Amino acid sequence: MWSALLFSCIAGIGVSAEFEQPTAVTPPSHQALAADLAVNADGQLALLWVDRSPMSAPVAAPGDQGGHSGHSQHASQDRHIALTDLYVAISRDGGEHFGEPVKVNASAGAVWGQAVSRPRIVGTPDGAWHVSYAANDPHPKLGKTALTTHYTRSLDGGQTFESPRRLSTLTDQDLSDVIHGGFVSAAAFGSIAALDDGSVVVTWIDTRHMAPNSNSGALYINRSRDSGATFDGEQQLIDSGVCPCCQVMAIDGGAGSVLIGSRAVDPNNFRAATVMRLAQKGMGSERHDIGGAAWQIEGCPLKPTVITRSGQHVFSAVHSGGESTPGVIFSVSQDGGEQFASRGLVHPQASVSDAPAIATNGKNVALVWHAKTTSTWAIYYQFFDLEGNAVGDIQTINSPGSARAPVVTARPDGSYQVAWQENSRIMMMTLSAPTT
Repeated sequence: MWSALLFSCIAGIGVSAEFEQPTAVTPPSHQALAADLAVNADGQLALLWVDRSPMSAPVAAPGDQGGHSGHSQHASQDRHIALTDLYVAISRDGGEHFGEPVKVNASAGAVWGQAVSRPRIVGTPDGAWHVSYAANDPHPKLGKTALTTHYTRSLDGGQTFESPRRLSTLTDQDLSDVIHGGFVSAAAFGSIAALDDGSVVVTWIDTRHMAPNSNSGALYINRSRDSGATFDGEQQLIDSGVCPCCQVMAIDGGAGSVLIGSRAVDPNNFRAATVMRLAQKGMGSERHDIGGAAWQIEGCPLKPTVITRSGQHVFSAVHSGGESTPGVIFSVSQDGGEQFASRGLVHPQASVSDAPAIATNGKNVALVWHAKTTSTWAIYYQFFDLEGNAVGDIQTINSPGSARAPVVTARPDGSYQVAWQENSRIMMMTLSAPTT
């Protein structure tokens, strides 16, 4: 075993709650970022992360957390990083120990991922683990690189993964003069959802209909109805009006449907966070604005819209630059995602809050984000009841370094697992849910 985790729990719900030291869970010899978490019905925990091998050659760097002018699939403060791969490690004892990391992608350095377009992992009731990610795909005709959406699965509990399959079409479009990083096209910023019936739905944002002067992407999906053995083929849900580099999020919407959180963009560059429902037969509903102040920005915000659901209660969070203080807003729907009521900024005391992650255990909701109240980024969280009312005060995870880009998932016992990036390690902690 490469890591033994002794997780810390909340001592209480008030501001005086104390945490033990968070635990690093990725090997110190690796540069890890952009974590994702999933828990299956057996309580097994999967940790997925993007890994920058120290021996890899430098390439142009992917995006950061800021907003950028132009259509940005590939922009960063740091212009040279190592080639990236994708690893997963599985805990079969509730997180006390993890197995050896297993490489997910077949081709070295094929993964394109970071905190604003992170690969995703989910589990299905049959015990399989499913992963989707954006890949650097050499174009056979144009002699350049495209970003495409790939999928793979593990049928042996995460010990091995099948050869990845490309789910998006490699088109002959050449937008390399428009897309930062010189990609000819992009099918990225995606998500994956596992449904109770064993279906798996992969979503992504696509540039194939994008004009050179456009900031408007399309939304595509590809659905498997047999736990990833086969896929129906890609389907266009929205041909334009999708913010092209704000990661989407897909979750089980109940009764074979899928809920998709995405950011819209109109001709005047107002970028509203929205939720839509995809029916079992593949027809999408209207996108519903989750509320909050209007945000107009010339360029890509690089901000995902996150969602979770418990019955007809749908909860969403997103960073908005339109608020009085740029930060994370929280919204609640009581009718399955048709109408949302915004609860406003979740952390108005912070100079900036960003990168929300959200999960529910069916009794309450955990919202986690990173923020600055001093000069250092830290991880904060708050619980809400199913009506969207805050339970207790905002809490912080007392991690020693600059902590960013959290993810959270609910565990079968009702607690929540949180992971985040701190320098070049992935840290993790268990949060006990409120009892009232």
